[in-house]
Amino acid sequence: MAGGYRYLDHMTDAVIEAYGSTLEEAFENAAKALNDTMIDLKDIKPDREVKIEARGHDLHELLFDWLDKVMLLLVADGIVMSEFSVRIKQDGNYSLEGVAKGESLNLEKHHYKVEIKAVTYHEMEITQEEGRVTVRFLLDL
Repeated sequence: MAGGYRYLDHMTDAVIEAYGSTLEEAFENAAKALNDTMIDLKDIKPDREVKIEARGHDLHELLFDWLDKVMLLLVADGIVMSEFSVRIKQDGNYSLEGVAKGESLNLEKHHYKVEIKAVTYHEMEITQEEGRVTVRFLLDL
C-alpha cells in the first residue's frame, strides 16, 4: 500500500488524514501534508537537510510535537520542506528522530496558500491496523 494524505471536509480549519504502511510513513506523510497546506510542494527543490527531534508520553503527544516542530521550521525559520524521513522509538515514552529536506522560503518562487495558526489535539486520531496506519489531525487556520 502506498502512503499519502487527504484533506477532509471542515468549515474553517484543515483536517488531514495521513496514512502509510508503517507508523513512520504515516508521520512522514502528516508532515508533508502540513507543508502542502501552506506551500505548493511542487515548487520546492530541496538543497538542505534539517534534523528534527520530537518526544511524547504517547503517540498523540509525539504526533503533536512532531507537527509543531515542522510547522515552526516553516513559519519561524522560513524553511519549506517536501521530503521527510523519521524513526520512532519507544522506551516507556516515545521519541522521534526525523530529517526534513527543503529550501529557504521564497515568496516569489513558492506559491503561498494559507497560514496555519497552530497544530491542535482536536479531532486527533491514530489508528494502527495490520499493514496500514492512519493519523488524523486538525490545523487551526
